[in-house]
Amino acid sequence: MTQKDLSNKQDQPQELATVKRDISAQVLAKVDAFQRTGELRLPKDYSPENALKSAYIILSDPKNNLLAKCTKESVATALLKMVTWGLSPLKGQCYFIPYGDKLECTPDYSGNITLAKRYGGLKTIKANAIFEGDEFEFEVGMDGRRKVIKHKQTLGSIDSPVVGAYAVYELEDGTTDTEVMSIDMIRKAWGQGATKGNSPAHKNFADQMAQKTVINRACKLLIRSSSDAVLMGADSDTETEAPNRYTKEVEQEANQGDIIDIPTEEVTSEPLADEPAQADSPEPMANSQELTADTEVPF
Repeated sequence: MTQKDLSNKQDQPQELATVKRDISAQVLAKVDAFQRTGELRLPKDYSPENALKSAYIILSDPKNNLLAKCTKESVATALLKMVTWGLSPLKGQCYFIPYGDKLECTPDYSGNITLAKRYGGLKTIKANAIFEGDEFEFEVGMDGRRKVIKHKQTLGSIDSPVVGAYAVYELEDGTTDTEVMSIDMIRKAWGQGATKGNSPAHKNFADQMAQKTVINRACKLLIRSSSDAVLMGADSDTETEAPNRYTKEVEQEANQGDIIDIPTEEVTSEPLADEPAQADSPEPMANSQELTADTEVPF
């Protein structure tokens, strides 16, 4: 290694630190501009600064080095989306997934719950897997709403293959409804993801992955139908997969030029991503967690 190469290598951490400060300041400035003009109202308990700090811990992880490999423009836009949606990567509500040298911020199922509570009037939601051997019945009322009328399980049946899943949810106005999916429907949703449903998580925790999928479907319908119209992109039920944490390879290095201003139109016109490739989360499904009813998200 030449003296020049060694010097360049030593300069990289300092350059990355400068990039981090520049992008952070840029995103916060854009958020501040949105708030001043009334285009954005962040939740009172949401700290953009804390969310950005936790995001940078993830993006700076040397195992993935996404901050260096992805374009600064795409990193800035992904971070702006995260803050605009009011989601926290530290809570697993969203993930950063590289596509080539472009970074995308993608909501996890818990992030969809968060948005459904803020926008869609969701009060509670609970999902269950249906196993082969379960006694399961549901009906569709005259109002078109589904209702589970019987679900009986045994210790023996919960060791059997998953044949479906459902999510029962209640809205703030007291309305209740149920989303039901067969295993064929669930597998088609998994097929939209990066691993096509063949990850260790899908194989070892099929029941919990099925529950996440049916929760995603229910929550996205609530978000799309909310008065604030937070659009969810393509109309599918893709199971978002939390990268391993980030298993997709970045195809090429990011631009090393100056950071340009974040194009407002990229955020104001692009609909919320519909979990294009949410990676596989091997841990058991966590308890559900979280813009206000009057929040106006500018995209």
